[in-house]
Amino acid sequence: MALTMPTFLKTLKSINIWKILAIVFAFLNLKYLPFAWHLRILNGLLTHLPLTSRRLHTRKIQLTPSALFQPMILSSRAQPFEIDYNLHKSNSTYFSDFDIARLHLLIRLCSPGLAAISRELWLADNKTGPKQVRIMMGGVSCNFRREIQPFGRFEMWTRVLCWDRKWFFVVTFFVEKGVRPRGWTLQPWRWDGNSKEEVVEGTGLKVQDGGDMRNGKGDKRKGPHPAIFATGIAKYVCKRGRMTVSPEKVLQASGLLPPKPRDTETPPTTTDSPAGVMEGDALPMGAASAAKVRDITSSAAEDLIDAALNVKPAEDGEWGWERVERERRRGMKIAEAWSRTEELGEGFLGDEGMALGRYWDWF
Repeated sequence: MALTMPTFLKTLKSINIWKILAIVFAFLNLKYLPFAWHLRILNGLLTHLPLTSRRLHTRKIQLTPSALFQPMILSSRAQPFEIDYNLHKSNSTYFSDFDIARLHLLIRLCSPGLAAISRELWLADNKTGPKQVRIMMGGVSCNFRREIQPFGRFEMWTRVLCWDRKWFFVVTFFVEKGVRPRGWTLQPWRWDGNSKEEVVEGTGLKVQDGGDMRNGKGDKRKGPHPAIFATGIAKYVCKRGRMTVSPEKVLQASGLLPPKPRDTETPPTTTDSPAGVMEGDALPMGAASAAKVRDITSSAAEDLIDAALNVKPAEDGEWGWERVERERRRGMKIAEAWSRTEELGEGFLGDEGMALGRYWDWF
């Protein structure tokens, strides 16, 4: 039977307009539906865990030390639920996106090493005690540079910053969509080699036509990459029960570190926190390192993070231990300064000081 206009209007009236609006609103805020965060986590696991079908197309690609500091890129969009009263992406919503971006990177890089070490330690304990070595967050911070507009598209570039004897530091850049890397280690089919793109000096990145990477005079940019919206840094620790497994051991088991020269010490921790760390106890920060941190922390906090944004241009050849160590030490200058924020707890007076008042939140 043909649908006439009166029949169509009658059918439309029978539909609850609020149901339609609710469906549209939910569609525009998929990231904030119940269990959406958990589904995003599941997507990361299915994409990068070794035994999942979605990783079949990259299973034969063996990551080498040259890929250790390369970023993992994840795309997203600012949805209505993320917008605050200033009509841009709220600062509190960045952290849930950070969770997802870091998961993609850490699962891909560390899962082989974590699995191998877990089995090794479990067998060494005669199949007793915790079976898995788990990676857990120890802190996170974010630095904001530019706003993300409603429905604005952005990418999260997440990469290893550095590590010490205890902590594994990861940095995530919220970047305006349109910046392209020089190539794709895990997805070589993405690069056609025909794009007329220009390498941005000092970053190893490419941008189509080089347009937004130049100033009005046509000069190459100076300072942080202009496409950056925000930068986050987080630290992780690998635990088997109360035992701390050093990041270096995990990376070696994952095949991401070159052979270590003899008589080379494991890097000390950025803080003097005691913990039973494999391959030696945690060491306090030395006087030289402390002096270096004091010099760095005299600058603005924003400049500290910016110093880690400019990844060195890709070089030809293999990554030996000296080259990896040089990049690790460069990142440690930032991590050491950031780790000093743990001293903020000393400023909490608790029941020893006065307070302005106590109030209730609505929820």
